[in-house]
Amino acid sequence: MNTRNNPLHLWVQAREMALMGYVTRIIILETGLTDKQVRRIYRDLEDDGMDVSKNRTSNAIKSGASLITNQLSKLHASLMMGLYRRIGGRPVESSTCILALDRAYRMYRAVISEIAPVSSPMDKEAFQMFTISDAWCLASEMRSGEAMFEYCGDCGSDFFTSVNQATGIHCPHCFQPQNAKGGAMPAVEVFAEPA
Repeated sequence: MNTRNNPLHLWVQAREMALMGYVTRIIILETGLTDKQVRRIYRDLEDDGMDVSKNRTSNAIKSGASLITNQLSKLHASLMMGLYRRIGGRPVESSTCILALDRAYRMYRAVISEIAPVSSPMDKEAFQMFTISDAWCLASEMRSGEAMFEYCGDCGSDFFTSVNQATGIHCPHCFQPQNAKGGAMPAVEVFAEPA
């Protein structure tokens, strides 16, 4: 029996997506439910005492142009989408897997919360952590061929890039911003403290 098109499965999936913080339009696109049905799910969740608005910071579907704007956002996109590709495998490059995306997003948030207290020179760059809807937008670009992973021959790392991105940075791992005198800033060395 194919449970993917089962109406109950679609309602459960929409409910889980609403709780994760996906915007309404993405829930509609992924489940095929109508706007009225999704609003009903929101009402049911609120009647059950759940606050669906706390995980949703915006109602917009964005693109690489507004999500990948500098080195830090490109590093975040590479981390999050790398986790997504690792969890979902090669199939996520041609179709979106909500379960893999949800798991990758949870891992991304955990990693960021662990490293956030560590001070770095990039802290001065304005960056808001990606939302689950942002993750879906990047996954959608990868699915459509507008985004992909590239390999850097200099550092040997894969990094996520979008044809729509608003930055000219090639590899975010190798990129060294210019200092005020026009030269590259020195690389930052990170030393692990003993446990």
